[in-house]
Amino acid sequence: MSRPLKRHPALQPFSREHHQILLLGFKIRQGLKKEIEPERIVNYCLWFYKAYLKVHFEKEVQILSKVVSGNSDLIARLAANHQKVKGSLKTLTTSENSLKQFEKVIVSHVRLEERILFEELQSKLTPDAIQYLESTLKEQNFREHLQDVFWH
Repeated sequence: MSRPLKRHPALQPFSREHHQILLLGFKIRQGLKKEIEPERIVNYCLWFYKAYLKVHFEKEVQILSKVVSGNSDLIARLAANHQKVKGSLKTLTTSENSLKQFEKVIVSHVRLEERILFEELQSKLTPDAIQYLESTLKEQNFREHLQDVFWH
């Protein structure tokens, strides 16, 4: 088992948002395990994207672009990772395989950002970048979609 990553406090709001994305993966797995009607799971995924993930992606690129001005490669990898999730969402169907594939994509999205991109980023944070993050980055408020709590 790998040890937990130590995230710089200035980046922790993004990490907490990533936790919500990992919970989406858990909810998909639980829904499939409980043999929940796949349409309900897909509807939740679409709601999650519109209500939470889309804003998270936009904020991540906007804020981190200003922090890593000299490292466009990191932003390009971040944007490509976001596109992979969006592409997987566009092709999401009610088939079990499609849901499993989407779950893998979103979990690997978070793992890539947390284990690779954010590790690289935080090792290069300047005092100005830290100050900018601390003054700008606020954790997005997550309000659960309680109309259909299929994973319980």
